[in-house]
Amino acid sequence: MSRDEQSSVDITEKIEVIRPKKPSRDAHRKGAHFATPSEDEREKNHKPARGAKVALGVLGGVAAVYLGGVVVWSNVFMPNTKINGADVSLATVGGYASANDKKIDSYELKITGDNVVASVSASEIGLKVDGTAIAQEALRKTNPWAWPVVIFTGSRVNVSASTSFDEDKLAQIISAATEKANEGASDPVDAAPSYNSESKKFEIKPEVLGTKVDDQAVIELASNAMATGTETLELGPEALMKPSVTHDSQDLAQAVEKANQYLAASQTLTAGGSEVAKVGADEIAQWVSFGDNYDVTINTDALAQWANDSLGSKLNTVGSSRTYTRADGKKVTVTGGTYGWSVDTGALAQTLAKNIQECTEATTEVNWTSSAAVWNPGGADWGKRYIDCDLSEQHARMYDESGNLIWESDFVSGDVSEGRKTPEGVYTINSNKGMNQTLKGLDENGDGKPDYESKVTYWMPFVTNLVAFHDASWRSRFGGSIYQTNGSHGCVNLPTSAAKSLYDLTKVGDVVVSHY
Repeated sequence: MSRDEQSSVDITEKIEVIRPKKPSRDAHRKGAHFATPSEDEREKNHKPARGAKVALGVLGGVAAVYLGGVVVWSNVFMPNTKINGADVSLATVGGYASANDKKIDSYELKITGDNVVASVSASEIGLKVDGTAIAQEALRKTNPWAWPVVIFTGSRVNVSASTSFDEDKLAQIISAATEKANEGASDPVDAAPSYNSESKKFEIKPEVLGTKVDDQAVIELASNAMATGTETLELGPEALMKPSVTHDSQDLAQAVEKANQYLAASQTLTAGGSEVAKVGADEIAQWVSFGDNYDVTINTDALAQWANDSLGSKLNTVGSSRTYTRADGKKVTVTGGTYGWSVDTGALAQTLAKNIQECTEATTEVNWTSSAAVWNPGGADWGKRYIDCDLSEQHARMYDESGNLIWESDFVSGDVSEGRKTPEGVYTINSNKGMNQTLKGLDENGDGKPDYESKVTYWMPFVTNLVAFHDASWRSRFGGSIYQTNGSHGCVNLPTSAAKSLYDLTKVGDVVVSHY
């Protein structure tokens, strides 16, 4: 063996000598930990790492597909997508806009319902719709991030787009149709206060819609329909004219509440201290007035009219027929004159309105423009002191406050044959009473002078300053039937002595009852 060969063997042997040996079981038990893994063990360690890589690869692919879908469906409509009812599956914004423009060219809106029949074509009103804006808005509403679900479930999108058209032309078309529809239609009726005579209260009477169509409402509905591409518009209650006041109006409710407070303010009316009328809810309700802003007031004109119609006929005695029995037993009925009770309707209206608006129950003496001595409707309301001028007897009597006869005399009254009868009625001696008067007649013969002039000493007028008791020194006889053919011009002619006595007894305000 050569030296080189010998050296090689030695080195090999030395390498083998220093190669570590496999630890024994005892070595393991002693805690040795420097052993290297076997091939099987290394294979087992590599398997989990490869699984994680595969999973990550799959997830990455899914994410890529998902994000790609988001990108795609952000620009293209997903399958089963409808805009305002029209299928736009797989369409782009530009594609939809182009198709929309073509559709608008032939677009026509048909309007029916509420007796309205109308059609509006795009060409008539120059309708333009921004299809691009519709598509973009619709895409925003489809939610491309949910595309894995939406492509199967579909998407229904409603979009109102910006439109432009000739508003005047649309108004002309709609107005013509609604005007025809409104022929014979009923107007809406506002909710309003209504008096219930059974409950004695005001209530709210509900509004009534009516059947007239509101052209402005139809124009708005048509505009909205065109904005969404709707081709038919069926009108309903929303197109009808609306009442301006409804039953739930707070102002109306407050007005009714206030009016009912007025109704509770009953009034008692007296005449000469005697009760003559009751004013309750039924009467007050006639005078309650509701203003445009539901201000509640009492209509004094209506109240005064009620006082004139209801109270006047009942309470007024001026000029009315009054029946009485004279001291000598003669029963007399007299009509006419200026003396008696007469209601001051204006003043009474103000008094009652004030009480009612203050919600105050009250007893009120009737206001009078003229009053009599006693309250005695239909009878003698002048008391016991008066002058009784009996035209049929041609005899006058005066009674004092106790009803005693204190003066009497025959007289001559107005000439019946000449149509100058002395007026009948109840009057009073007025403030024109005086002495030494000159009576002048009319110029009936046209000679420019009074037909007569007569001087009298005692003048006691009771019908303005035209008819009076006075002395007639030119007469020698009085009473009987002289008045029928040779009577006065209307005055009551007395003997001078009788006239003087009466003049001394009378005073302004003494009642004169002139009768047949």
